[in-house]
Amino acid sequence: MGYFDWHRNKNLSVKIIRCLIIFCCTPFTLFFLDSCDDGPANQSRCPWFDIVPDSPYNDPIWHPSGNFIGFNYIPIKEIRYNYGYDCPRQARYIYDINSRGFYLVDADGSNQRMVLPYQLLTPAWSPNGQWIAFANGGQIFKMPFDGEKFDTTAVQQLTFEGENYFPTWSPDGESIAYDSNKDSPTGLSFVWVMKSNGNNKVRIVYTPEGGETRMPNWGNDFTIIYQAYVGVQYAEIFKLDSTGKNIIRLTNNSHQDQYPKYSYDNKLIAFLSDEYLCVLNNESGQVQHRFPDKVSNFSWSPVGQIVYVKFDNNRIDATRGTLWIMDTDGGNQKPLTYNNMTITIIN
Repeated sequence: MGYFDWHRNKNLSVKIIRCLIIFCCTPFTLFFLDSCDDGPANQSRCPWFDIVPDSPYNDPIWHPSGNFIGFNYIPIKEIRYNYGYDCPRQARYIYDINSRGFYLVDADGSNQRMVLPYQLLTPAWSPNGQWIAFANGGQIFKMPFDGEKFDTTAVQQLTFEGENYFPTWSPDGESIAYDSNKDSPTGLSFVWVMKSNGNNKVRIVYTPEGGETRMPNWGNDFTIIYQAYVGVQYAEIFKLDSTGKNIIRLTNNSHQDQYPKYSYDNKLIAFLSDEYLCVLNNESGQVQHRFPDKVSNFSWSPVGQIVYVKFDNNRIDATRGTLWIMDTDGGNQKPLTYNNMTITIIN
């Protein structure tokens, strides 16, 4: 998208400042920034510092009904490209803090609405869609949901010790798997299982000599997939039964594989590999697809679609840093949500 192409996009407004001259000083140096030069060489010279923007949309979770998607959202109001449009990692990102919260949007992209004035870390719907489990302050909670709103007066805390994240429900809704560093002398986290009321906590994977086991996800056949470090460098995807036995390694490569999630029919497993979304055949163990766009998180629909956050930790615009949906094979990709912000380019 060129400098003057935004007028075609109703979601963005643009203000271009032709010239900015700034004198800056620090205790160690005095330097002069002159951005009046309009040449392309100037646009490629970005300052040394690096700012990684936060995606406005994050943590999508498709409700078991298939009708809507929950997600964390903090609207972005303005991006100020203080060093030109070619320097997004040195821009200033201004968010609407007062609108930060947990939202719902219908599966067709309509009726986006805030349902909680705060965000939910690593959220997970129960199989019947009547509860949501989430982490807060290193502990796991669950909260009832009636299909339209949450009952914030009935939140139940399920864990009380250690650091606990990534809850995932068993297919019958009776248990929750999660990762925790409770009873871990080294502080490493491993996969645990508890009843959905918080009772009977059991660590089912403990490999302190090999590294952490994290990010469990429960399949409809009661197996659990999770991320585990092999050596000290690479994270791979493994599978085991709910007792912690019959461990099977699913990936074997030199990438960081994480966030594994079963499809509803258990035939496919999606995961992120170095920030790229991959889909693996659960029966053959072969990766069927590796999609070209970088992704920060995703979720399956009950009918096999995938909702994901299209974001490369670099550029935010009308459709990057937003929710997208696609078919399992990558077909019918389309944005579900949009960013609506002001763009200021100091050129």
